[in-house]
Parts: sequence; structure tokens; C-alpha cells
Amino acid sequence: MRGGAPPNCSVRDFGIICPKQSLKWRWQVKCRNLFALEAGVPPWRLLWMTFQICEVQAPGHQPQAQLAMALCLKQVFAKDKTFRPRKRFEPGTQRFELYKKAQASLKSGLDLRSVVRLPPGENIDDWIAVHVVDFFNRINLIYGTMAERCSETSCPVMAGGPRYEYRWQDERQYRRPAKLSAPRYMALLMDWIEGLINDEEVFPTRVGVPFPKNFQQVCTKILTRLFRVFVHVYIHHFDSILSMGAEAHVNTCYKHFYYFIREFSLVDQRELEPLREMTERICH
Repeated sequence: MRGGAPPNCSVRDFGIICPKQSLKWRWQVKCRNLFALEAGVPPWRLLWMTFQICEVQAPGHQPQAQLAMALCLKQVFAKDKTFRPRKRFEPGTQRFELYKKAQASLKSGLDLRSVVRLPPGENIDDWIAVHVVDFFNRINLIYGTMAERCSETSCPVMAGGPRYEYRWQDERQYRRPAKLSAPRYMALLMDWIEGLINDEEVFPTRVGVPFPKNFQQVCTKILTRLFRVFVHVYIHHFDSILSMGAEAHVNTCYKHFYYFIREFSLVDQRELEPLREMTERICH
């Protein structure tokens, strides 16, 4: 979240107690006009949220806790222009069909290593494009759930522990690597990725229009930077993950991401080093 809540924001608390477990989730959600629950959200947003809700697992698999987590994610999804998915697949297109196929495989309980493999007869660039957009949406939302705890004060430098520091560079404002706070880095990152996936010359949506020759190089850069979000979240905000009961959800997302980038060799092994021990524990 950038800055504080605007003057016209209201605050609503969502809390729920899980029977037999004395476990309570409670969130203060600042939401412009509280539109997310009263008026609903557009169907294309719910398409993605439906899958997210299916993935959430609470201790004891209590449905009330699962609903509470889903409400939290749904509010984050709608409340802030930076931290919410903003890319959809148009129904009837090849990529929409690939997206549905990928989601169906995930829901079927298949091993994630198998899920990420290129289906027979499919174009590898289409397959990568679908996953890049989906991972952008998921990681965007994961960070959004804890963005209020990642501030200029708590995270003055975008880092992954004391050994790793990430500097921002782009072709506009920061032509040289710049040392930024984590929230500033995240905001620039999400805007940068959104700009790329909405660029028809990079992610073409019209039938018959080919991907650029450097498409996989672009995706490598996107996925490398998205991996750094996982690094920061796991190392600096793991307590927030635990407090929301979201450890299983985030771990599943990470494993899916990790198996995908390894399947297609999309991220340099050196970039994975900050989470190497954790990855060996949960992915091998």
C-alpha cells in the first residue's frame, strides 16, 4: 500500500473464530467505498479469485477459516490500484483455453512438477505467457496481503536478509541501479510488469501475431524480479504469513513457481540462492 488511507476510506473488520481450535483471524481492511462486498467485483476478477479460494487451506480445514482468508484476499484484490491483478485472458482465445487447462490440472491434485510441463502440441511461448501473467497476479496478491506491514520504516531497503540487496533499474526514472525501500521497489516492479504484459508488442493478444524474438528473455527478467518478491516476503514477512494462516497457500504458490522456472530454465540458479535451503526442504 502506498501511503495511508485516503480521507474517504472507511475501516471494516473481518474476524472469525474456528471451532475447536480457538483460532481467530482479524483484519482491518481499508476499502474505498467498501465496494468489494456490497456491489461485488467484475466476473473476470472472480474467475481468478475462485481458484485462489480453492487453494486456501486453514488448520483443520475449517470452512469458516477458509472463508475468512478468502474475504481478506478478496478485499486486497479490490482495494488498491497497485496490488491487484489487472490482466485477464479473453474467453475464446487460445491462451484462455491454456489458462483453463493449467488451472484444471492444478485443481486435479496432480504433482506440480507434472502440471508445469508443456502440453503436447502447444506453443511454448503461449504456455510461458499464460504462466507469467498468472504468477504476476498471484504474487501481486500475496504481497498485497501484507503490504501494510512492509513500510518505508520497517523495510527501508529492498533486501533478502543481510546478504542480499536488490536495486531497481528501468529505462525511465532509474537508468542506473538505485537503492530503494521495499515498498517503493514493489510498486515500481508491479507497474513495470503490468506495462509489459499490456504491451501488444511484447504480449500480443491478436490471433496470428507472433511473439517477439526476445520474448523468453523478457519473461526471464520478469520472473527473476518476481522471485525477489518471494525472497523478501519469506525472509522479512514470514511472521505475517503465519499470522494469517497462509503458509500452505504461499508455499504452494512458491512451489508452482519454482517448478515452472526450473522446467524451462527461466531464472539463473544464482538468483535462487537466497531461498536455497527452504527450497530444498519443500520442493525436493
